[in-house]
Amino acid sequence: MKDFFEEIVGYEDIKKELRIISDMLNNAEMYKKLGASINEGVILNGRPGTGKTTMANCLIKSTNRSVYLCRKKATDGEFVKTINDVFKNAKENMPSIVLLDDLDKFSDKDENCDAEEFAAVQSCMDEIKGMDIFVIATVNNIRKIPDSLKRAGRLGKRIYVRLPKANEAARIVKHYLDRIENCNDLDEMSIARMLNGESCAALENVINSAAMKAAFNRQDKVNMQNIIDACLDVIFDAPESEEDLSEEFKRRVAYHEAGHAVAAEVLDPGSVSIISIRKTDGGKYGFIKYLRREEKEDFCSDYSENIIMTSLAGKAATELVFGESDMGVNSDLHHAFDKAKIMVDNRCMYGFNNWIEDNDSSFVAENRNRAMAMVLEKNYLEVKKLLAANRVLLDKIADELIKNTTLTYSDVQSICVSYKKQIS
Repeated sequence: MKDFFEEIVGYEDIKKELRIISDMLNNAEMYKKLGASINEGVILNGRPGTGKTTMANCLIKSTNRSVYLCRKKATDGEFVKTINDVFKNAKENMPSIVLLDDLDKFSDKDENCDAEEFAAVQSCMDEIKGMDIFVIATVNNIRKIPDSLKRAGRLGKRIYVRLPKANEAARIVKHYLDRIENCNDLDEMSIARMLNGESCAALENVINSAAMKAAFNRQDKVNMQNIIDACLDVIFDAPESEEDLSEEFKRRVAYHEAGHAVAAEVLDPGSVSIISIRKTDGGKYGFIKYLRREEKEDFCSDYSENIIMTSLAGKAATELVFGESDMGVNSDLHHAFDKAKIMVDNRCMYGFNNWIEDNDSSFVAENRNRAMAMVLEKNYLEVKKLLAANRVLLDKIADELIKNTTLTYSDVQSICVSYKKQIS
């Protein structure tokens, strides 16, 4: 039997849900005999580019039903008539499916409103109750959909289409790379790590952009540098620049980012996905991306403190190497204080007197802030000692950044393995 969902890479949990709906539509009598009610519709909800429409089309193809697409293409008052016509055609050609693509864009009004477009969809769904018509809606912003439409009997089934998980990102990357006939020694693990947390559309865009760069350069094959440059352009907003930076400036940026990388690799080995000293479109120089073991976050205090130390490591490296305070650490400090606030306030790890509810006194807030500062001071001293103890590794990563501008997961791991052999 053909698997209509095979073109969806990963997402096994979601594919299982879709297969149940498909089986329900194809074998309705079997479900009715067991007393299972057949839902009138389902919402596929998630960020743009996560593959909602692809999943909807796979579901449609698996049922072999007539499909009637409704997507808003104009802002004139004719759209309500279009909605009614789509449902009318579906009624005349049962069994059928109505696909409401980007349902949240049917109205330009505020969230969860009673816009006439949503009222029209609701009215049409009430009219088809009991008929052999199934409705699929794709939605980016679920808050815009009125509660009356999301209730049981209308679009009562909701499937959240999340971003790909780390292992799924690797499989999706391989899927897109397999479409390229000429590839040259591509590091799929590093590519997947760079693209972790991005949508399927973003993954495809990067691979396509890399192929374009290779073609423009008249290369015979797409190479790893093409992929890295495409990631920097598309994902990190850090395109190549002709700006001529002084060696001293690059050295400072390199040590700042190397400080983050060393702390991350010592405290949580294998967590650095990419590190670069390129300038982003936001005007900042240098960035680093991690892939952390998030399952430890909610019940491990060491994990939270490790993140604080890693956030402060750029500042600590600058002070250690140059003997000066780092002036480019605003976002790092915000991240560190936010994590400390959770530890001190939300989880009361440093005494119940730091718990704050709305409208409580400034005295309690002062206590909490003092405790947060204490957490940061403690972890800042710890990470400075960590960097001093691993100064050889810090120098090596900084040197490689100055030479190559960007290091991938495999590059960082190679440096770390070499360092461990050196000190063992």
